[in-house]
Amino acid sequence: MIEDRRPLPESSGALVQTAFRAYRRRFALYFGTAAGGLIAEAVATCLAPENTGVIDAGSIVVDSLIAAVVTLGVVADVREGDPLPDRAVAGRAVERWGLVAVVATLVQLITLSTSDAVFGTPESTGYGLLILPIVLVWGSLSFATVIATIDEKTPARVLAFSSIGRSFSLAIARQNWRRLAMLAIVAVLPVLVENVLMHQLELRKVAGSTFIANIPIDALVSGPLQAVFTIFYLDFVRRSSGSRTK
Repeated sequence: MIEDRRPLPESSGALVQTAFRAYRRRFALYFGTAAGGLIAEAVATCLAPENTGVIDAGSIVVDSLIAAVVTLGVVADVREGDPLPDRAVAGRAVERWGLVAVVATLVQLITLSTSDAVFGTPESTGYGLLILPIVLVWGSLSFATVIATIDEKTPARVLAFSSIGRSFSLAIARQNWRRLAMLAIVAVLPVLVENVLMHQLELRKVAGSTFIANIPIDALVSGPLQAVFTIFYLDFVRRSSGSRTK
């Protein structure tokens, strides 16, 4: 799907603008998917209010669908040729949904297993020395769901794991370091806001604090962030290809 894309701008700022324009182009589809997912998660939480596993699983399922829909829509809109209708984008996204959910789960496990190095005690963060490297690792995984969505050639059982390695190796390429740092900050900001909000709600013993602190923010930012990650993935591929031809 990416071989026949139109040229992308060179600057980071222009790439972000391109991503937001692409998101606005199919806003009804993207926001409708997020809103529908938020309602479904709210219902599931009401049925099992004390079960954080239900909340976590629901978040991954919904975020994976959003990621697939937005990635396919954005890639379709930067292609040459006739535009792909929303129905076709949604249909392809549903086909890739399960695989993207597996990849998102693996990324989530990596993030959770290393979160103490960013949000933990001074000792667990190495007195601050581990924060930046771990945040950069998180940022380097931002392309995993993009790859899982658009790579239709690699067998699914291989792609579920290789997408993470490919995302990491592409992101840490020397020519991409500065843009990786920017993406890492963008990726970690929602997590930081959710952690701070969660802490404050727990201090005040607010019922449903896990849902309130995480799910609405995910629904609001997942789509636009995925559009940014998709555009920068295309840019990183271009830059890596250019460096190999020099």
